Amino acid sequence: MKKGLLILTALLGLNGCGTLVTLLNPAQPYSAYAGTKYDWEMAQKWGLPILDLPLSFLLDSLLLSTLAVQE
Repeated sequence: MKKGLLILTALLGLNGCGTLVTLLNPAQPYSAYAGTKYDWEMAQKWGLPILDLPLSFLLDSLLLSTLAVQE
């Protein structure tokens, strides 16, 4: 039970962090699936962000309508 709760907490902590990193970066405007691209680039270098890739894809998909409204 404790192990499952720990895994769930870790996954929720990873939720969309690639997307949040790209959203909070004022140097670049947000583009479609920027968090997914960021996670893919980091996974090529470090490997661990591949765990966050599906969650970033989901959050980027949800934010896609917001991006369309801004343009």
